[in-house]
Amino acid sequence: MILNNPLAIILVLLIVGISVAVTIFSRRFTRTTADFYVAGRGISAVQNAMALSGDYMSAATFLGIAGLVWLYGYDGIWYSVGFFGGWILLLLFLASPIRRFGAYTIADFVSGRFHSQKLRLVVMLGTILISVLYIIPQLVGVGDILGVLLGWNYMTGVVVAGILMTIYVVVGGMKATTYNQIIQCVILWTAMFVTVALALQQFGFSYDNLLTQVSGYTQPGNWLDFQNSFSLILGLVLGTAGLPHVLIRYYTNPSGKSARWTTVGTLFIIGTFYMMAPIAGFGARALLGDDGGLNTALPLLAQYLGGEAFLGVVVAAAFAAVLSTVAGLMLATTGAIAHDLYTNIINPKASEEKQLKVAKLSTLGVGILAIIVGILAQGYNVAFLVGLAFAIAASSFFPVLLMGTWWRGTTEKGALAGLVVGIISSTTIIITNIIGLHNLSNPAIITVPATFIIIYVVSRLDGQIPYDTDEFMLKVHMPGDENLEKLD
Repeated sequence: MILNNPLAIILVLLIVGISVAVTIFSRRFTRTTADFYVAGRGISAVQNAMALSGDYMSAATFLGIAGLVWLYGYDGIWYSVGFFGGWILLLLFLASPIRRFGAYTIADFVSGRFHSQKLRLVVMLGTILISVLYIIPQLVGVGDILGVLLGWNYMTGVVVAGILMTIYVVVGGMKATTYNQIIQCVILWTAMFVTVALALQQFGFSYDNLLTQVSGYTQPGNWLDFQNSFSLILGLVLGTAGLPHVLIRYYTNPSGKSARWTTVGTLFIIGTFYMMAPIAGFGARALLGDDGGLNTALPLLAQYLGGEAFLGVVVAAAFAAVLSTVAGLMLATTGAIAHDLYTNIINPKASEEKQLKVAKLSTLGVGILAIIVGILAQGYNVAFLVGLAFAIAASSFFPVLLMGTWWRGTTEKGALAGLVVGIISSTTIIITNIIGLHNLSNPAIITVPATFIIIYVVSRLDGQIPYDTDEFMLKVHMPGDENLEKLD
């Protein structure tokens, strides 16, 4: 289906134009590695909450959840529950300690806790794996969107979007990414709100009336059994609290207190968003019947409710979602390659200018890789693909970060064993499910407990607690921020 929708095209071009303008404006503020990676640590709680929300409300949530609820009904709602739940863990356990430590990447935090280059290397590889898995569904979404909007073939849409996003990260760094994500947060939330309001209007603004029309889709079990439902939720909740591109945004806050308030603001924005996404999915089922689509149910619902004009708005919002999320993921991946690998392992004496140059070249490389894997992933549901990235983060990064931050007895060998077991086991279960060897679609129910157990047992057997563990614990848990040390 190809749309003849001049408004949609104009709005997409407008978003591109705004993104480019913000990038050019932000370039003057991107002169050091601290500017490039963490926007000079000067992003306020309100700004960061909106930026995090814009980053997190990806194509998977904007398009994928509605599509899954349209197709499977109740079972698709688990994605909303899981995507939201992880932010509570971040608020309670990780946001403030991570910011108080003060660094650029998650590998900085783990390496600082355990003084291990081996751990830094494994975290770097894990960051790349998780980020690339997360980038794939965003580009799948944008390839589908631009195909519907402009009649482009899938490959052309992925290539154009990938080039655009690479350029604005290379030129503007975290500052441009933050401002663009704030703008895109407003666009996404508003588009979802208006869609849901128009859908509910068809049923007298009664959610009960809507559910009555889709009664065959309001019970669990249409897609996932209990085991897969539980494993999915566990992976999404814990995975959120272990996503590298989410965690590094806390380094942009000026203090630990600001990081906590950032999480509170994000909880409100995405909480309301995830309440609306399933309503849109049920609305698509009730109003479109079988004429929806796995990744296009929401745009088609918009067309049904508001004609070509509103379809243009929603398509533009979906495009904004991709821009926002991929930019954050590219920064996380770039930090892993340029900062963790090059600056801290290959060339620790690199000048500030050299570090910044390598960071930008790394972004170009990540952009090319993202385009290639995006082309190869055509046809997969975007929410399903994101769930796999969450599962690996839940099985590796979250256990290590939680135990390293809150249990003094965690050792380097325990953390290393946990990371290796978590990454390998979750990846193995995902691959064997894809090729049909079993029906466990999300590995978290097995891999998360296994990682926690491995960390605990190996740490107990090892017993070599880092010499400055008490100093680390004091730094990341001390009330107030007057003694906050920064790595600027």
